[in-house]
Amino acid sequence: MTLKTREKPSVLLLHGLGGTGDTLAPLARCIEARGIAVAHPTLAEQARRSASCGVGTLSNLSLNGLLDEAREHARRLAIRDTRPIICGHSNGALLAHTLAAEGAASGVFLMAPVPPPSVPTEIPAWLQALFFSASFGRRWRSGALHFERTRRFDRDPPSGQVANTLLPDSGRVLAEALRLAPGCPFDPEPPLDVPVAVAAAERDKIVPTKTARKIAEHFGASFHLIAGTGHWFPAECQFSDHLADLIARLAEAIRSVETEDCAA
Repeated sequence: MTLKTREKPSVLLLHGLGGTGDTLAPLARCIEARGIAVAHPTLAEQARRSASCGVGTLSNLSLNGLLDEAREHARRLAIRDTRPIICGHSNGALLAHTLAAEGAASGVFLMAPVPPPSVPTEIPAWLQALFFSASFGRRWRSGALHFERTRRFDRDPPSGQVANTLLPDSGRVLAEALRLAPGCPFDPEPPLDVPVAVAAAERDKIVPTKTARKIAEHFGASFHLIAGTGHWFPAECQFSDHLADLIARLAEAIRSVETEDCAA
């Protein structure tokens, strides 16, 4: 019998609100160093770069629009019949698990993930909305959110190095994420049909560790706690090697399973 060895799945990195492909570039480089192909696009890049120059409000951007764009990146990354591992940070994790439920991923790695609607959070939606009004202004739902600027009441700000990689983002997308209802497409019924891992930060004040653990339990995922850091840890160089190791292990496990399936 000839054993067919599958290639390691490629990796798609999806940033969160305010993030860009550059935000996750340190992690992408570490993944590539482990022999894994990786893409780290900036979603809605043209509109967001225009907004950074004061052109446009980003009110036309939507959560479904970002999902469509991420889905196309996943499609392009598929190697023969091997789908990519989709890794999402914060709001990007919401896109990642949604795409996995559609069958677009061979595995999912969720970093400081925004919870799906079925997972209760520590902070009620009305209080989150009040915080965003205080931080971004009363018209935040229809305007451009400037994550790259120093803001009032920012509970877990990015480092200066990370802030330099950020771009304005859509208030509409954030408002839509807050209004998601249980049972919607962004709230797939567990368990997912692929391996899932969750990484959370010990000091995350946006997605607390307790919430991240609930998400891991919800999806039957492995859980990894990153000590001594906050919400933006996927963008911080000092954590890139550790995260890349976790993703590489997931890729190897998926390849092993698919190789066994080929041989069966």
